[in-house]
Amino acid sequence: MPWNWKPWKKLPIYPGLADFIFNLRAAKVKLAVVSGAIRSEIEQVLQRAQLREYFSVIVSGDENIPGKPAPDGYLMAIERLNQQYPDLQLTSWNCLAIEDTFSGIEAAKRAGIPVVGVANSYPFHMLQRRANWTVDYLSDLELERVQQVISGNVVEQKAG
Repeated sequence: MPWNWKPWKKLPIYPGLADFIFNLRAAKVKLAVVSGAIRSEIEQVLQRAQLREYFSVIVSGDENIPGKPAPDGYLMAIERLNQQYPDLQLTSWNCLAIEDTFSGIEAAKRAGIPVVGVANSYPFHMLQRRANWTVDYLSDLELERVQQVISGNVVEQKAG
């Protein structure tokens, strides 16, 4: 039986996510979710947060692929985005993962994707050592910096 989020007052999403997605969509950035949660849970959360329409691809835990820290979910998301938008010609290096766990950061890095650590589940200083760069809050993530990464103009970034 899928998880029922209706009794929860607070959805399990980053603070500031809606504003951040609005800015990404205005910049014509394609979005995907890569999660170990089952698809129905992901869909339910995104629907309640009124964000479902902004995600082109969902790779979920109920698909027959290894979970994080294996890179398979991220690689599948890139493949699916390329199928939907062949003109993008996405590679790992012109994508950006936003993660808040060690296994998520490792999965993205194994897939060759630059990764931002958001100090949501772990303190900033713990993520800082693992991610390409780290922020305390999603609202601290600068759109210009994201665009540099996905355009391939920045290979490695450290915390800042």
